[in-house]
Amino acid sequence: MKPRPGKSLSRRTTLTLPAESLARAERIARQKHLSLSAVVGEALERGLLQEDHSRRATEIIDSYRKAFGGFTDEELMLLDGVVMEPNTALQ
Repeated sequence: MKPRPGKSLSRRTTLTLPAESLARAERIARQKHLSLSAVVGEALERGLLQEDHSRRATEIIDSYRKAFGGFTDEELMLLDGVVMEPNTALQ
């Protein structure tokens, strides 16, 4: 089936949801005059995007740890552009 322009594909399925979550979604749907499917779909999409962002952030941190893990504190300061020189003016 080819999607119509501006329309996303959807599939009908059965989900088992926690009762309190379902009740909250139903309240939101009533308040916003939306279908329960629209509210649950939007919440799911936001949660999945957050999960993707969290996973990507963890991957980036792991990459930095792997790349810079072998450097000493002094070497890391040099890489950051921090130059620690003695202040000879005070002597």
